[in-house]
Amino acid sequence: MYQLPYFKQLSQQINGTTVRKKYDVDRHDERLYSLTVVTTLLAIFYFSYTLVDIYILPDITFRSLLLRISIIGPLTIFLFAYYKRPASIRRKELASVVVVVLGTAVWCIALLGSENPRVLHYFYAGLIFQLVLTIVLTPPFEYSIYGSLFVCICLYTTIWFLPGANLEYVVNHLAFGIPAVVLTLMANYRFSAESLRLYLQNINTDLLRSELAERNADLERISNIDPLTGLSNRRGLARNSALLLQKCASQEHIAVVIIDVDYFKAFNDHYGHAGGDRCLQAVAEAIRDVCTSEDIVCRFGGEEFLVLRSIRNGTKHNALILAESIRANVANLTISHTQSSFGIVTVSAGVCTSPAPPVDELNKLIQAADQALYDAKHEGRNRVRERHFSSTIEMGNSVT
Repeated sequence: MYQLPYFKQLSQQINGTTVRKKYDVDRHDERLYSLTVVTTLLAIFYFSYTLVDIYILPDITFRSLLLRISIIGPLTIFLFAYYKRPASIRRKELASVVVVVLGTAVWCIALLGSENPRVLHYFYAGLIFQLVLTIVLTPPFEYSIYGSLFVCICLYTTIWFLPGANLEYVVNHLAFGIPAVVLTLMANYRFSAESLRLYLQNINTDLLRSELAERNADLERISNIDPLTGLSNRRGLARNSALLLQKCASQEHIAVVIIDVDYFKAFNDHYGHAGGDRCLQAVAEAIRDVCTSEDIVCRFGGEEFLVLRSIRNGTKHNALILAESIRANVANLTISHTQSSFGIVTVSAGVCTSPAPPVDELNKLIQAADQALYDAKHEGRNRVRERHFSSTIEMGNSVT
């Protein structure tokens, strides 16, 4: 069975519900605001049009006033009260359509009491209700169809009881009425379909924007991570260290530990690049096991690793203990290294601790730790050495 594209889209599933339900929930406030404004203007227009009734058909003055005020007046008040209730927007729009249809019926009943021959000319104004129902009120298309059907029933039932009405008059009225109904329904359908299309387009745009944000976040994360070891790379170090230093209190210290795999070039040449990669991965895991979740651990380059730690309630010996724990943990891996005098893979470490420096001075702290690493290498490797932030070597500070 053929189904209009508008209704097909409404019945589609999206995020576990139908498009119709999601559209009503997401656009409730916007549609309710528009509905309230339009209803207010239509109420003013409808009741002020009583003056037109009186001017054109003075014989129905009392009848028109009584019907409009006693029937449509309370219904209008009820309608505004209903708008404030926690009902779905479609029910509120349906309620507004019902009131318009009843307004049409009241107008028709008022005209039935007139004997004025001008009533036949004035009755053409009944098509205004069709315009209001479909184009001004702009309810969902299905409600426009139902409302138009009842408006037509009201108009073309009443028309036969007007004084002086005959078949020719009815045909002439239909010559205006049928095109008015068809064209206004077409306009309402286009409006409803276009509103739904724009909504779905916005949904797709938001979805694409969300996916793009997730991918950008993934790219940002990937760009900060060393693909071999899973540790931060230098870019990640720069980002994370800046955040760490911003959070540091004035009394906190920052410790930098630089770790280098001993005789790694010889290891790589002997065991091959695949073996070298596995070695770096094992060393990275050993370093990570010793560090806490608050430490910044990164692959600093090649076979070098760096740990940045904030020391809140301790001394510089915390950093030395950390470095020695890393050295011992790597040695305990007992990865065979026939090209090393130790027979296994070992690391050397350089340490430097200072009060939390400004972000732009962190490199000086890293340079001091790098010099301490050089001292450890120079003194025979597989050990830890420390330098003061002033770059003077602290002799005899081995923790082995």
